[in-house]
Amino acid sequence: MLVWLVVALAITACGGFGQLTRRSEDPTASPAVEVGEALSVEAAVTALETERDRLATGPVELVAYVNTAPGSAGVADAQAGCPVAPEGLAVLTDRPFLREFSVAGVMLPNEVPATVPALRLVVPYSLGIIDIPSRARLRGHFFDPEYAGCPGADRLFVLDEVVEPVNGVRATLVAALPETADWPEWADARLGLGIRYPDGWTVEEARNQGAIVEVRFQPPNADATMRLAVTPGQTDAGVDGQLPDVLRGARHAPALLGPARARLVDVVGPARPEGSVREVRLVANYRGNTVVFAAHFTDGAALNPGLLTVFSAMAGSVRFAEPVDLADPLDPTLTAHAELGPGPFIGEGTAADRAVVVSGLHDAIVTDTALVPERDARLAVPGSCREFPGQPEGVWLVTVEGTLPSGQDARLLVYLDASSGERLCQTDAPASAPGDHTGS
Repeated sequence: MLVWLVVALAITACGGFGQLTRRSEDPTASPAVEVGEALSVEAAVTALETERDRLATGPVELVAYVNTAPGSAGVADAQAGCPVAPEGLAVLTDRPFLREFSVAGVMLPNEVPATVPALRLVVPYSLGIIDIPSRARLRGHFFDPEYAGCPGADRLFVLDEVVEPVNGVRATLVAALPETADWPEWADARLGLGIRYPDGWTVEEARNQGAIVEVRFQPPNADATMRLAVTPGQTDAGVDGQLPDVLRGARHAPALLGPARARLVDVVGPARPEGSVREVRLVANYRGNTVVFAAHFTDGAALNPGLLTVFSAMAGSVRFAEPVDLADPLDPTLTAHAELGPGPFIGEGTAADRAVVVSGLHDAIVTDTALVPERDARLAVPGSCREFPGQPEGVWLVTVEGTLPSGQDARLLVYLDASSGERLCQTDAPASAPGDHTGS
């Protein structure tokens, strides 16, 4: 069941899932015809194009999969003249559609292509908090004047009520990675690295083509390619923030290449009817060289989750002959301030009070505070808080204990910009105070 908060949400869905070598159809998908007295999404989309009056005269019932908006796409803002943000809404389709997928532990958004019949679902504030099954019979209406100014207004289905749940197939966002210990390994002793690949795949190796080595891995039917390249020289963020070509993409995220911290680069290319051409790259520095492991694929309805699962498993199998530290070319600790700036900074008491407020905990108390340089703050706890925005002159690390709204006990570490008091990040606190700092 999906919990819908008291906000207007919209949904679009599309069909198509894949194994490693081919796509499989969902056997329980609604046909593109009326389902009893309810319409399939495809039938509704067709009627919007050919029989608008039929849908404008009264309530409409649909049987559809409800596909929530991807959290990896970020928070969408409502537009002028439109009380919702259509791109941040959920989607209705006749087959379950993965609106995001996992690569090397990073969630990436998957857009619904125009060729897939889809509607966006609006849940009005007046309905309050409701549960919507992942597949359901829904009653609602089109052409609501309140949403007439929204982009794609004729594809917004405004919910009146959930009639009943309908059996369907549940999509898996993150598949378990296959065990790689028994896979064959490609290795280069001189470069000091190796990578495992599925048994039966072909390996093509080229050298001195602008790279020290480039290796391509392909399955027996050659419908996919993984590429490992090692080029001379380390990669960094570039002068004045101008990224080198290997780091240019629609989005970036920290990830792992074997044991090494790497930077995942998501490159979105030309759009095709079934989806956009994409490449994901894992980029890391090692022994003065740049190591890139990449996969080329098509997203949207043509997305092949099995292919990306194999890519993630191969990435996890990478081994280096030497310990690797700070391999991520965009690791923020590389440029972080190692010393406190001149300030002025907010006081310890102000920082403690501010942390209690922003933590969201009930009955909260502060058990530790530390004023630290930016670099120490980024290294305090492994995880996403290493990536907090900006380069503050100092950071207050405040440990807060209390109760979550759910009633569970919690111990959080709140990061505050020491100059402004703005929250930079928040995460579970480590077992002991971060670093060697005590209360300041």
